[in-house]
Amino acid sequence: MYTTDVVTLPRFCFGRGIYPRFPELCAQWGTRFAVVGGETAMQKALPALKSAISGTPMTLLAALPFGGACTLGAIDRLAQQIAPMKADFIVGMGGGKAIDTAKGVAHALHLPLVSLPTLVSNCAPITALSVVYRDDGPFDRFLFYDAPPALTLVDLTIAAAAPVRYFRAGLGDTLAKYLESTFSARGDVLGSTLDHMSLIGVSLSSTCYDPILAFGRQALEEVARKEAGPAMELCARSVILSAGLVSLMAHDNYNCALAHAVCYGLQHFEHVERNFLHGDLVAYGALVQLVLDGQTDRARTLRDFLKDIGTPVTLAQLSVPLCREALHDMLVEATTGPDMAHIPYAITQDMVFDAMERVEQL
Repeated sequence: MYTTDVVTLPRFCFGRGIYPRFPELCAQWGTRFAVVGGETAMQKALPALKSAISGTPMTLLAALPFGGACTLGAIDRLAQQIAPMKADFIVGMGGGKAIDTAKGVAHALHLPLVSLPTLVSNCAPITALSVVYRDDGPFDRFLFYDAPPALTLVDLTIAAAAPVRYFRAGLGDTLAKYLESTFSARGDVLGSTLDHMSLIGVSLSSTCYDPILAFGRQALEEVARKEAGPAMELCARSVILSAGLVSLMAHDNYNCALAHAVCYGLQHFEHVERNFLHGDLVAYGALVQLVLDGQTDRARTLRDFLKDIGTPVTLAQLSVPLCREALHDMLVEATTGPDMAHIPYAITQDMVFDAMERVEQL
């Protein structure tokens, strides 16, 4: 089970007002860079970055919007735009989809990527993969890379100024990391089906769950005040760093399970993909996984927490009918998607639908 693959761990820096360190920390890759990011994110963060590089050898070649979705088409289009610029490195700025797109561009151009998340919404800023969607909305595939971004700089002050709903979604996505990792690793034996790095990753996943349940409510109150307080920083580290390290250390088998499969299944509903954030859907999927697995007490505890922070906890809140026929495509995705490749027991569509019925009644 042990492999000779090289595992590259991330280089990162969390802080308040840390963009002035950008020239110093990025100088090893050169001076010419292009930014790929979200339009709103660049409006908020580019002035600070431009101020940080003023008077230094650093040159911003272009700041290009990624287009709103991480698709193969967006990656190809941006790579073609940036290639003639002869950039030394790429900067990804924004939320998960923007940074995932920037990863794909950097990979296509064989350039280092510096990740500048402006949201605390998922672990994308520090992971070695992109979640790619189809042009018409639903999940398409994962793109895996040999290493995470060369550097991740998290300016907590900028992240705290983002809308609260993104932070809330980040909490939901991260809570599920622990529940899915421990579920998918259940019964696997160290040295046989479970390698040492995966064991470290799965063990570390508790830091994705316990701090958020303890400090998540306080963190959201701080973000509502646009304050990068101590609870906000602790939860931001859980969302980006803890979840990201689990993703990097644990084998793909142990990174996702039913919670993410339910999320991608629900995105077959166009209005769900349009109106709800990834982390909110994953959090709902975590409830389905817990109920299906017989962990009803933990599901109630999680439901109470999610309800308190404003996360949808029922299909009704997602405007999705509890109807077997209407849920057909969702149930197919939830039971056959790549996240279900390694689980401790077989899960059928009937089991998922039954669990969803019981989640409505919690």
